Amino acid sequence: MTLCAQVLPRFGEERLGISTAVALQLLGSARDAALARAALAMPDVTGVWSNPALGGGPHGAYGLGLLSHRFVAELWYHAACFSYHIADPSTILVSASALVVPPIEETTEFRPYGTGRQVRFGHWTVGIGYAHQLTEQFTAGIALRYLHERWAEAVLQGLLWDAGTLYWTGIGSLRLAVAISHFGFPLKGRGTVSVRRPPTYVEEPHQGFQEFAPPTVVRLGAAGEVVQTQAQRWSWMVAIEHPSDAAESYALASEYAFRFSAAFPAELSLRAGLRAYARQWWSAGVGIALPVSPLKIRLDWALSAQKPLGLVWYLGCVLEPLQLP
Repeated sequence: MTLCAQVLPRFGEERLGISTAVALQLLGSARDAALARAALAMPDVTGVWSNPALGGGPHGAYGLGLLSHRFVAELWYHAACFSYHIADPSTILVSASALVVPPIEETTEFRPYGTGRQVRFGHWTVGIGYAHQLTEQFTAGIALRYLHERWAEAVLQGLLWDAGTLYWTGIGSLRLAVAISHFGFPLKGRGTVSVRRPPTYVEEPHQGFQEFAPPTVVRLGAAGEVVQTQAQRWSWMVAIEHPSDAAESYALASEYAFRFSAAFPAELSLRAGLRAYARQWWSAGVGIALPVSPLKIRLDWALSAQKPLGLVWYLGCVLEPLQLP
């Protein structure tokens, strides 16, 4: 039985506590949040956070995506991404994110109401990527990301990369996608932290930080359209997510979008998704795209149920060139 457990590990078994920089797993797209992180094969400028190949999709010559996410209490997460077609098959991707945490009052067992010292935590990333449409049906993308985290006096830094593919099968509108996120060498904190040691409780500097792997995630996804006309579009999508530090999860989502009229090509999108074996077990959202020449402005709002946080909301904005039908 021991040999079988090593060769054939149980599918979905928990692997908690083996990675660091878990803030990398926060979403960078309100649309993806409303679709339960299943939009792996849905071309969109904000999709580069989960699959860099989506940046080379059929949207305009450039695109800008913004996100604001109230995570819990006073913690806010902000993200931005920008794509620009430098040539017909090539796209440059730029992204940045930041987790904003207010200062935390330091307390000890002898001074439970505070020592007068504030502890600061910060997390931010910047990245650059490239997507290339190799053929009419196949697109690949890669992104390099720099990570910086601060835990009081300690600092965590490292380079990570994402990669993804998008394949149009030619069977109706069926698309397949494979992506890997946050892959890189083990990360190790640097700096000096004061530690109180008994019995005299003298503060001593501590520098012996352990190395931990980044929260690598492998995703498989598929998507297609049930109905697609100039007036409406009904899409479905499924995804499997295999993180390195948690159980596998499965997602099923759908998006329905319709255009008001040909004279006023505004669009309203309704989204919903379910995810099994994950903390985010359901999500829903709405998006509205308004033509403001020469731009198309899309506002996205999403709400998801996450254990044990409860209801979490996302607000996003996307700017793209206006493309009339």
